[in-house]
Amino acid sequence: MDFKKLLLLSSVAIGMAYPTITLANSKVVNLKMSWWGGDDRHKRTLEALKLFEEKHPNIKVRGEYGGWSGWQEKVTTQIIGNTAPDVMQINWNWIDLFSKDGTGFYDLNKLSDTITLSNYSADILEQCSVNGKLNAIPIGMTGKVFYINETTYTKAGLPVPKNFDEMISSAKVIREKLGNDYYAFDTDAYGALLLMLYKLEQETGKPFIIDNKVAYSEAEVVEAVKFYNNLVEQNVLPSLRVRAAAGFIPLDQHPSWIQGKYAGTYEWDSSAQKWQDALEGNQKLVLADFPTEFGPNKSAFNKVSMAFAIKKNTKHPKEAATLVEFLTTDPEAVKILGTSRGIPSNSSAVDTLEASGQLTGLTFEANNAVKDFAGKGIHPLFEHKKLNTDLRGVIESLGYGKSSVEQTAKDIISTTNQFLSENQ
Repeated sequence: MDFKKLLLLSSVAIGMAYPTITLANSKVVNLKMSWWGGDDRHKRTLEALKLFEEKHPNIKVRGEYGGWSGWQEKVTTQIIGNTAPDVMQINWNWIDLFSKDGTGFYDLNKLSDTITLSNYSADILEQCSVNGKLNAIPIGMTGKVFYINETTYTKAGLPVPKNFDEMISSAKVIREKLGNDYYAFDTDAYGALLLMLYKLEQETGKPFIIDNKVAYSEAEVVEAVKFYNNLVEQNVLPSLRVRAAAGFIPLDQHPSWIQGKYAGTYEWDSSAQKWQDALEGNQKLVLADFPTEFGPNKSAFNKVSMAFAIKKNTKHPKEAATLVEFLTTDPEAVKILGTSRGIPSNSSAVDTLEASGQLTGLTFEANNAVKDFAGKGIHPLFEHKKLNTDLRGVIESLGYGKSSVEQTAKDIISTTNQFLSENQ
């Protein structure tokens, strides 16, 4: 659909503010909804809203939508000025930004007679809750999975490894048969940290941050850093110094990934196609099992990708909830929206999309794996740009031999705790 048609559909479906009229003895309620995204998401959402109005003629929806750039600033101004839409597509960490005590958005637990909360796992709803108040409905969940280049392992006569012990033994064979520039796995500094946290959460059952401080002891973090360092020393993955020889470029653009010399990574479920497409020739990327040798707890890195929230003082909470339920559960609406906001976290929506053949391939397989092995989730500030940059620096100091294992563990804890204390 070209942009002119999109604008036409917009004017028909959501146009100007609707006058209040009476229809079949029922007063028409006017709602406003906002979202960001690209043209495909806009087109699909407008089509779903048109269907919603057909099925609920007493509710009219006016939409606000645009690209991501400047969107958070726009929403901030609206919330501060009490002009926010009744229904908002939000980033998950906006809950912490706008609702630190849980009162910044409408408590959706109060609308459970309209929104089917049983369609969502308790763990993912907990990530959208503050002080027992459900601030948003998770649209989707994303997380990190283990991808393996099956072609490289097959060349070395090896199966896909099931854990890190098998990865260590595979690394020796791969290098013997294919060359010393081949590695069984790879990750950058941030990925190295996530591997450490993967081990720690599986061992302890605790996420990285609890009550605004690192949840692990220094001794526990030391062992996690040793674990990563051992993978480097065993040539399972290249050191940061080795991988930087090609320049500081994303892994999917790294020549050694493209050629199959770096034969695995820990990356987002939603980016499966990107990693597959980067491989030259007929190389095949597959999903590996989550390693479980560290403890009994699930520990896949995961987070809510985005969510639907309702304005805290909306005049029409019931109707707003009806709209949220429709967009996330109604089979016709779900088919229209497809995966324009990622693979849904709503179990009913997943069933609908599977039945209609809209969920297939490695990305869907990876998303299911994340849901099945998801850890406790992350603190809203974990991905803050400054903390992210500072922690990368800590790991890079280790990778370039400027810091010891013990000092790295101390720095991970102190850097994180200091940032959290300054940004509560």
